[in-house]
Amino acid sequence: MVLVPVLIAPALMAAATAVERRLGASAAGWVAALPVSLAVALFAVAVDSSTGRASALALSAATHVFAQVVFGIVSAAALVRCGLILAVAAGTLAYLVCSLALAYVPDLLAVGLAIPALIAAPRLIPAGPPMAGSAQGRIGAAATCTASMAIVATAVVTSRLAGPTLAGAITAFPTMSTALAVTIATCRNAAAAASALLGLVRSLPCYLTFCLVFALLAPALGLTAAALAVVGCLAAAQMTWARMPLPED
Repeated sequence: MVLVPVLIAPALMAAATAVERRLGASAAGWVAALPVSLAVALFAVAVDSSTGRASALALSAATHVFAQVVFGIVSAAALVRCGLILAVAAGTLAYLVCSLALAYVPDLLAVGLAIPALIAAPRLIPAGPPMAGSAQGRIGAAATCTASMAIVATAVVTSRLAGPTLAGAITAFPTMSTALAVTIATCRNAAAAASALLGLVRSLPCYLTFCLVFALLAPALGLTAAALAVVGCLAAAQMTWARMPLPED
């Protein structure tokens, strides 16, 4: 049963990357940060363990949105100044430090910290002008699909062995966005990769909304809460997409 969502995840992300080919790097980052893999991971954890454990994982992921924002800011700044390798290292270290600090912060406060961060972050990320066309190609699509499959598998295994809180922290790491930024930086340039990270932070309200709705409603509604979480995510997506810098037709 767990194998099914693990196989579905890369197929869903392959469909999402089709959007990036037409609308460019910022759109790619926005799409990559949507909670597609997370939704599949929550379903997998619910089937493998329980809905309560999946709800706890979703809440843990929501409390790490602030760390995701910090990752985007630090990685984008390092990309244009220090290059790809140091950018990935700096962003990963920033996420890890934030995650460790958030472990000592009440969940409500951790979620609250994400809101001003999400408002300020787009102004702090250097990005190039929006450009149509994709730098991913087959290699990039394979990388994002593999990353998506890894997210689901890691969520299930970590939840089973170490509990949903740690699983949420690991699952919330922006693996998809990292794979995307690496591919775009390699195939195009650092400014385009920074644009993908700008798309990441602009998309995170969708991620946060999905996590919170699922975490709050799943204990009472079971997996039906996922449908309501998707509705909330789509509402947030409509608002955040309107602010996306896109290439002119």
